[in-house]
Amino acid sequence: MSAKRKSTAKSSSAKRNAKKSGTKAKKPGESGKKSPARPKSSAFGNGFWRTHWKEGAILLALPFLLYFQAISFGYVLDDKIVLSENAYVQQGTEGIREIFRTESFTGFLGEQKNLVAGARYRPLSIATFAVEQEYFGEAPGINHGVNVLLYGLTALLIFRIFMVIAPGKTQTPWYFRLGFVAAVLFLLHPVHTEVVANIKGRDEILALLLSLATWYCVLRYFIAKQIGWLIAAPIIFLLAILAKENSLTFLAVIPLSVILFMRIPFPKLVLGSLPLLGASLVYLYIRFRAVGFLLDSGTPVTSIMNDPFLEASAGERYATITMTLGWYLKLLFVPHPLTHDYYPYHVPLVGWGDWRALLSLALVGGLLFLSYREWKRSRITAFSILFFFLTLSIVSNLLFSVGTFMNERFIYMPSVGFCLVFAYLVTRKVPKWIPGNAGSITAYAITGVFALGFIIKTIERVPAWENSATLEAAAIKVSYNSARANQYYAYSLYEKSLEAKDNPAKIALYDEAWPYVNKALEIYPQYSDAHTCRAGIAAGYYQTQAKLELMLNTFENTLKVKPVPFVDQFMNWLVGRQRHATEIAQWAHRVGFEWFWKQKNDAVQAKKYLNMGLRAAPGDPQLQSDLAQIG
Repeated sequence: MSAKRKSTAKSSSAKRNAKKSGTKAKKPGESGKKSPARPKSSAFGNGFWRTHWKEGAILLALPFLLYFQAISFGYVLDDKIVLSENAYVQQGTEGIREIFRTESFTGFLGEQKNLVAGARYRPLSIATFAVEQEYFGEAPGINHGVNVLLYGLTALLIFRIFMVIAPGKTQTPWYFRLGFVAAVLFLLHPVHTEVVANIKGRDEILALLLSLATWYCVLRYFIAKQIGWLIAAPIIFLLAILAKENSLTFLAVIPLSVILFMRIPFPKLVLGSLPLLGASLVYLYIRFRAVGFLLDSGTPVTSIMNDPFLEASAGERYATITMTLGWYLKLLFVPHPLTHDYYPYHVPLVGWGDWRALLSLALVGGLLFLSYREWKRSRITAFSILFFFLTLSIVSNLLFSVGTFMNERFIYMPSVGFCLVFAYLVTRKVPKWIPGNAGSITAYAITGVFALGFIIKTIERVPAWENSATLEAAAIKVSYNSARANQYYAYSLYEKSLEAKDNPAKIALYDEAWPYVNKALEIYPQYSDAHTCRAGIAAGYYQTQAKLELMLNTFENTLKVKPVPFVDQFMNWLVGRQRHATEIAQWAHRVGFEWFWKQKNDAVQAKKYLNMGLRAAPGDPQLQSDLAQIG
């Protein structure tokens, strides 16, 4: 009998015996021992980082290679609000109690003023600054260095989480695994320069880092079934929300990822999500105790610099918001030009007849439809799109005004979705679409082009954050229609004039600043800071070139729009010098009587300026007559 026939006979005999005994016949080579259940993810196996040490080392080193210049930078923009001029931070660790008990601008302003809609309560990053102040004093290099380190840790978590939800094939080269490519692209992306190179960006970094850590804990709980991860998750999540409110969007992101990638039964999903909801409620309670309200303080916002939609109709509001969503998507793919200033009216108010709003609407609608269509066919694509829109929703102005049209820092968290889908396309789809080695070569080429472009743009952009002067000089080249950019650039020149040692140098700076501050007021006539800046420059012209008429006319126009303390201070100084009595008396008549009394019916202000004129020109009959008419 041949070997083949013997084998067949043995197999048939085994089946007959099994049928008699009621047991299932074993296949040839089957041992009879029950095989262990396969782990759901190798990413949670022992020694993960020993296996992936190369990836970890690169992800930690890369941020320092990109942002090493920033470690030598100083304080810019809102750094003074949250750090350098924040009274609580300057107290070191002793100020932490007040940091958590008060609205986040209070340490700078001295009291809660509710300047922006909903106020701000982001104590965690400010508390970290207080700790650094306690141990290092005024050390912007330390503050910048911590930002860069936290940025690297964020990339490590992105890599690890994506190795769980989308591990891919083990034969793929380590440097082209989806998780690693996504994490590297995240580190390289130029739109992150504002967050990393600006110390104040610590709130964005901590919010994403801790939200990712929460996500990781929940994934581990569902896979390892260890209650400790479920206990840790809400604690970390509370810290994430205390860093910045947009972490609340992970209440949707985390369950969505579990539904798409883990197929956990719904009751278990709810059980794993409830602690996160509890942490959110705790945050809302803490915030209410500190700020006094949740969303509406009852104090109306009156400046378009704090609510850019004040002058917009409902149609303009939502058309403009839709346009900015498309703008964000464009910046993810083509991050040029970059600016920190998207204030009125660098972003213009548009209606639904504007092609940019319609194109953005079609793009957003198309992506959401694609996410729906790919829900089962391409879970990574569906999840990436939803991740982007969910995490952007809270800062999109759709739910409530966030104080500006848009900002590059607002897509720091949503950009994770972009990095995931980009890595998915180049590491998995392109090699399938293009057969043979050509597919791999094309995938490498696309990744290389984007990576190189991102590196060049990031290295080019980082130096703009060195100081206020460099930042405003960079902004005015891009945001030339922004009232804020024009005002800030003019003021940076005015600040330089205060340090200039001779009059020609001062005059040159005044001449350069003058058209910018005038443009700021042309864009937004009620802009108080711009009025103060223009008054300061006009006073400088008087001191260096004796341009009295220019100064008095500027002061008069300023007071007709906005009371500016600097004007009163300088005029009192000028009166004390006992010069230009006739000119000051005429100015006091125009401002005090013609404007504040006849136009505004404001007797208090009218008398203030008329008496100022009388101190310069005692007994002036016109001023005395004016005061007599007011009574």
